[in-house]
Amino acid sequence: MRSALLFAFVGFALLGPQAAMAATTCSGFMESFARAAPNLKAQFVRPVLVRRGPSDPGSEARDLVSEYSIDARLFCNGERFLRFEAQVASNADPKQREGYYFIQEAAALAAFRWPRPRAAQTIQALTLEAAEYLRASRERGDVFVAGKTERRAGKDGDIAVFWTETERTFILVAPGE
Repeated sequence: MRSALLFAFVGFALLGPQAAMAATTCSGFMESFARAAPNLKAQFVRPVLVRRGPSDPGSEARDLVSEYSIDARLFCNGERFLRFEAQVASNADPKQREGYYFIQEAAALAAFRWPRPRAAQTIQALTLEAAEYLRASRERGDVFVAGKTERRAGKDGDIAVFWTETERTFILVAPGE
């Protein structure tokens, strides 16, 4: 029994730091996000919410405030990162599109701890795919015209891009969500 406990303790001690590094915390995400894109002058603030009906128990939202008027939110459960979402209008002006790109890149860097070239390459690939899927959806005459694509980001979660005729949405989701 003692040897089993000792084995479990040693195994946890060896694997514990790696497992902890794999999970993104909310404060870690916010700090990394700010470092990844200092030009955004980004802050995460708690919004004033008035709700009716059920809400996600234990979940907290923080709005992203930056130099660009981009709608973005971070969702956490305590210190546990759940997801990050950013939206921009399809007909956004060039400054907003630039800010939207910076936000996507900073979020991927913060959530997945990727090198900047990988984040940029992934975002560019997802953007091209979503645009192509939207074009194909439009050509087919789908009832809901949209383009959606996603990637598994390994143990760190998922990344997705969803485009409609009126809006572009970028989503990062923690593993298991």
